[in-house]
Amino acid sequence: MNSDEFKTIAALTQAEYKVKGSQFIGRAKPATSREEAEHFIGEIRKLHHDATHNCFAYQIGVGQQSIMRQSDDGEPSGTAGKPILQAITSRELTNIVLMVTRYFGGIKLGTGGLIRAYGTTASATMEKAEIKLVYLTSLVEIEYPYEMSGVVSRTIERFHAEIKTSSYDANVHLQVAIRQSLTETLISHLTEESSGKIIIHK
Repeated sequence: MNSDEFKTIAALTQAEYKVKGSQFIGRAKPATSREEAEHFIGEIRKLHHDATHNCFAYQIGVGQQSIMRQSDDGEPSGTAGKPILQAITSRELTNIVLMVTRYFGGIKLGTGGLIRAYGTTASATMEKAEIKLVYLTSLVEIEYPYEMSGVVSRTIERFHAEIKTSSYDANVHLQVAIRQSLTETLISHLTEESSGKIIIHK
């Protein structure tokens, strides 16, 4: 993938898995910040306050700015959080929190059995999720005289940019979201097409 794009999931998704009496419930949700991920974790812990374990993993952000966390929540070290996180990283996803809740069924699964159970539940949850591609954007401010409206409109459409705000006085003022990798090209194109009449700020 390019440096200005990433994959995540579109919406909350859920799957269940049972083995030797134990019930595992997986839930995955998009999250754009650590706070959002932790809030979801807190909600599930309240919902399943009677569960034996509420294990999780999440990854937020891309590149060197990414945040990654996992928790076994009392299960033997490496048997829950790690396979849950693997279900995220193996699919190259980010901005996602994935939880697996366990209700103990009376029969111990052993280290290998736990890893398989949490991994299976996490993977089943991800298989149900709709994966979407997201582009990182830059915000560009464009100021131009009214006679340049046609040039600007065509350029915005050509580069699949999105107008966020607009205001009008002697000139037109737009705030436009544009894919990061296309920002400089957009600026150069508008500058050349208008012979400098269009003022642009990143």
